[in-house]
Amino acid sequence: MRRRRLVVVALFAVLAAVAARVAAPAPTQSAGFSAALSCGVERWSIKTLKDRPRLLPARATTVAKLTRLPTPSFLPAKRRLASERRIYSVIGSVTLKPEADLDYHLVLRSGGRTMIAEAPSGLCTSGATAARRKQMLAARKAVRKCARARVVGVGFFDYRHGQTGVAPNGIELHPVLGFACLSGALPPPPPPPPPSGGKCAASYPTVCIPPPPPDLDCGDVAFRNFPVRWDVADPDPHRFDGNRDGVGCES
Repeated sequence: MRRRRLVVVALFAVLAAVAARVAAPAPTQSAGFSAALSCGVERWSIKTLKDRPRLLPARATTVAKLTRLPTPSFLPAKRRLASERRIYSVIGSVTLKPEADLDYHLVLRSGGRTMIAEAPSGLCTSGATAARRKQMLAARKAVRKCARARVVGVGFFDYRHGQTGVAPNGIELHPVLGFACLSGALPPPPPPPPPSGGKCAASYPTVCIPPPPPDLDCGDVAFRNFPVRWDVADPDPHRFDGNRDGVGCES
């Protein structure tokens, strides 16, 4: 009798533990996991340069010309087409549409033609080179609605499934690597003159940037497109003028 009572008590204890486990709230998913689920799927490694392609330099073109390119007969899921290795620069009006996969969905319009450009979230570009991730993030931060903008991005053919603004051949600029609003945009203010008596590198005559240390990059200073002198004792100590054309931190 006593043994049977112990068995019944043990059974009730097991059932109570199971009920408590079922009723307990599920653990909260981390933000990274949720973000990963929100990233795109179709040809995603190609869309976000995770395949680390060697891209051809930017070529100026038009929305009309791009949307008239031949439509590929087949889109490989994990391979980049030869026609998707070119960077293009186009000018047109830009409107924005939110996307569930965290992309900034841009609709480019020019001359009655439309096409899509996409600026992916930095949460979804892991696997691309550090330089390309930095370029994509900078372009994404600059993206906005604009009556006339220059958009630079990689040519990419997507599946057509009724997307807003999709081109007849499915071509996009994906990802966007550069963005500049040209309509109504004010020129950047001139850099402040060097302060008198300051310790400024002689190679940068119109701005006051101290010589190293520390060694600075363009991202560490607020100046752009400033003159660089190469006829001084210590020319370009921070290597702002990598192509030696006399202009530092060209934008």
